[in-house]
Amino acid sequence: MFCIAAFIVLCFCGIFSAAYRDSARKAWHCVMRRITFRPCDINFSEEMKGKLLGKIILLHPRLARFLDRWIDAFAWIFAILSIWSFSAVSLAGLNLLIYDTCNPQNSENCSLSGEACSISSYTPGFWESLRKGQPQQWFAMEADTLGDTIRLIPVRFKTWKPEDYLSADNASYRRFDPRKPWALEIVDPGCHACASLFENIRTAGFENRYNLTYIAFPIPDATSWSGYKFMNSYLIATYLEAMKQVTPAHASGNEPPDWRLLERIYTGTDAGGVKWQQIFNANFDPVQARFMLGEFCRDFGYSDDQRQQIAKLAESEEIAARLRAHKAIVEQQIRTVKIPTILFGGRRYDRVVTPGQLK
Repeated sequence: MFCIAAFIVLCFCGIFSAAYRDSARKAWHCVMRRITFRPCDINFSEEMKGKLLGKIILLHPRLARFLDRWIDAFAWIFAILSIWSFSAVSLAGLNLLIYDTCNPQNSENCSLSGEACSISSYTPGFWESLRKGQPQQWFAMEADTLGDTIRLIPVRFKTWKPEDYLSADNASYRRFDPRKPWALEIVDPGCHACASLFENIRTAGFENRYNLTYIAFPIPDATSWSGYKFMNSYLIATYLEAMKQVTPAHASGNEPPDWRLLERIYTGTDAGGVKWQQIFNANFDPVQARFMLGEFCRDFGYSDDQRQQIAKLAESEEIAARLRAHKAIVEQQIRTVKIPTILFGGRRYDRVVTPGQLK
């Protein structure tokens, strides 16, 4: 194991100085012998130990004797930690390439993944699993994640077509224009990052160049009392789907009513200047949320009878089935681990895209 540790150190030093490269080649020869279950080159091992300890023994004899006794144990520890670190960095880099996050289980913990809301639920780390006496579950989970990541490598480089995931009731933000290409968002009404992307889209004028549409995907969370990451996101999603089925009696504006609701949630504020998204996420219970959604429907031109129809539809099995279909598309076909996800121009982005990238 000393040869392996020496090879790692000498390779790193050889990057910056040619003086270490000959020794690195000797160390590699020794490593190859160990890999093929042959004894290491004793001459090289003793030579390296002599060089290392020879510089220490003149100044610190006791330290030199201590190192001479335990140097093989230290070499084992160093080699194991080096291999572990290299594996962890490599896996994080591969995850970043495939999922746009270095931690698919909890993407919001990865500082390189950009602004997004994580879909995957929290999973315990190695040390937490070890404390619980379940290290085998951690290894199994990591193996499954690696397998999924490798299987998704071809998918990441495919040409993404929004049309492959659209249904008949997908309405574009602006009036549909057959000359414009489609763009598709996956959003959660309660996700702050989805609101940020919506604002960037409007800043860039993106909705005027594409037939922009969306899939509502309330992020599941088994640890929440509501069953979702954001308290009222599923309720809002049911209203979005229900509003697609009812044409306002007194329609106003160019946007479809479901888009107007999404726009108000993401960008609107109450009389005190507090964003509606924040209020729905933190302040409103389901009763208050339903009342306010009804008031929004009134503002969008729905009559009292139509508002009752929408409220009934929102609780129906038909709408629940639609949202289950959305969930299947997101989890089984697009297979994102964080949102917003937006597809346009043949590419896919799993983060908040800047106005510059949207232009």
